[in-house]
Amino acid sequence: MNILMIGATGFIGKEVVKQLALEDVSLTLLVRDQSRAASLKALAPSKIALVTGDLTQPNLGLDETDKATALKCDLILHCGGPMDITLSETLAKKAFLEGSRYVMDLAKEIQEQKGLKKLIHVAGYMSPFNDEASVWEDTDVFNEVHPALIGTPPYEQMKFLSDIYMRQEAKKNHIPLAVINPPTVIGDDQTGDTAQLGGFGLFIKIIRGGSLPVIPGGKDYRLPLINKNIIAEFIVQTIFNETQEKMTYTLVSDKALDPDISDLMTTISESMHIKKPRLTVPFGLLKFVMTFGGSQLTGIPKSSLNFLTNRTFDNQLTKNDFEPELVSKLSASNVPLAIADIDFRLTYGDEFIAPYTRTSLQGATVYRLDGKGKPLVLVHGLFSDGTDLFDLGLALNKQTAREIIIPDLPGFGRSPFVKSRDSLTPYLDLIASIKKAMPEGAVFIGHSFGAALLMEASNRNYLVESDKIILLQPPLKKNVKEPYSWLSKLMLKQASDKQLAHYFNHNGLILTNVAKTDRYLKRVKASFNSPRILNTTLELNKVLKGMALTLSEHRAYDVLWGTQDKSYALPIDHEQVIKLTDGHFFPISNPLETATYISSLI
Repeated sequence: MNILMIGATGFIGKEVVKQLALEDVSLTLLVRDQSRAASLKALAPSKIALVTGDLTQPNLGLDETDKATALKCDLILHCGGPMDITLSETLAKKAFLEGSRYVMDLAKEIQEQKGLKKLIHVAGYMSPFNDEASVWEDTDVFNEVHPALIGTPPYEQMKFLSDIYMRQEAKKNHIPLAVINPPTVIGDDQTGDTAQLGGFGLFIKIIRGGSLPVIPGGKDYRLPLINKNIIAEFIVQTIFNETQEKMTYTLVSDKALDPDISDLMTTISESMHIKKPRLTVPFGLLKFVMTFGGSQLTGIPKSSLNFLTNRTFDNQLTKNDFEPELVSKLSASNVPLAIADIDFRLTYGDEFIAPYTRTSLQGATVYRLDGKGKPLVLVHGLFSDGTDLFDLGLALNKQTAREIIIPDLPGFGRSPFVKSRDSLTPYLDLIASIKKAMPEGAVFIGHSFGAALLMEASNRNYLVESDKIILLQPPLKKNVKEPYSWLSKLMLKQASDKQLAHYFNHNGLILTNVAKTDRYLKRVKASFNSPRILNTTLELNKVLKGMALTLSEHRAYDVLWGTQDKSYALPIDHEQVIKLTDGHFFPISNPLETATYISSLI
């Protein structure tokens, strides 16, 4: 089977290609820029071909050679189009309605030449149309709006008019058509990786910015969500399933199995370390306010509320045609990870993790590099996350050939905050889970708060004698001037780049002659825009002040100490201390030298 895929470089499309690359099929991907699809082709070079085109152009923008390649395909998967609910009518019409016309033109050519096995169109769960032709077959979509779509925003209107058009043309030309209607798509159920910042990303952006201080609609409303790898699995199964007379598949879970909007906002608030709104506002009233000035006042597009619904969706056909195990996954899981990932992207932009791979453990994000022998676990401190230790991990991996494991602690990086009566419990639980996955032992290396966390884990017997512990700048003895006494939410948010750099340099936290300083301080400054990271930093700073940390005589710790740190001091002349002429954040500013010392210790 040769599949022509439109929208392969999109949020859903990439995951579909990833899954289809493992199947016995050939893929032809229509892309605007082949360089953007190079990583997709690399998944299965012998099975994946690229053609250059444009969904919004006649003939899909294909030249003669590429069109000839496309015409050899016997199945079309169309999941293209932008995810931008603020599109104007002109742009939405071009992207969706005109795009569908050009897709159908090609589909009809294939049908005439050799027959098209199936056309699959990914639409959306709010589409009011199904396989009942009498509802849509007489609508002139290019000159009139179907009554069911009157008053809807251009994005939805054009998307669902294109749904009608493809149904009409498929019926006229006897082309088997499957329509998949997914709810709002978030990251996969393993890592939460959510590259698409529209949809659910917009909802998180609104909440983290404080623009939605109420619960919209109450318990009767919900925001249906599905993981990207699960919708991809439905699409792949639709490709291989036998052709049916009716193939409109709604991928919305039963209402009783989805969290209502109040429960979802509880999850968001806890993951983001912010207070949950207490006031519930009727949905109709909220839309009225947004229509008459509220949207301009808050900056929230009024069309963003259209994702919320109190409807019950007919998913019986989905239950009939797909395995129960897959149907049970319709309602998204690991939502907190997706929330944290979106917040990370809103805070820092796209930051790539290669050559690290990304997994999750105990609800937290964990990065890994392959290696042999006892793994090295690097635990970051405050004002940083796991990615700040990537250079150190790469150097250690090169020098020792060991596996490297770097978690994002809860509330930092791409890990959601975890609410707990004892603030340290989620952090100790994560260390315990990492330890449990390594029964043969590991080398745990903690920096600053991460070092304090490892000492606490050792004191509570989470770590055993077979686990070597190396402490990088452990916050043992506070100097007379209490470190971080300047910390407050207001001061951090208002601090200028110069003020931040002056404080870090004045207190020996990081040195001005280090090449990484500018990038690191920019990330620190950006982190203050995330209530999740900012509030977690402030909370753990208070916890750190109350921790009674000592270098136990019953446990051998190796210590690396930056002598330029003016905020902390080493309380004793500990025998196993290696002193560096560097600041508090030396593992970040000077990873190669740090790695060399650590390698000598292990």
